[in-house]
Amino acid sequence: MADTLTAPISWRSAQRGLWVASADEHPVGIVTEKWTHGFVVTTRTGRSLGTYRSLDDAQKALEASL
Repeated sequence: MADTLTAPISWRSAQRGLWVASADEHPVGIVTEKWTHGFVVTTRTGRSLGTYRSLDDAQKALEASL
């Protein structure tokens, strides 16, 4: 996948507590819910972007990193 995305990010809930972000039909990252700690964001290369208080904040952090 190219470094610059040409398609919008789409999100799907793969299972309870796990959301997968995709663009151009390729995964670009995930958000995992840690019930008492927040939402952990990981890029497609495995780089951690941190933990966020809400799902919305976590998804925005991943999108901003792309």
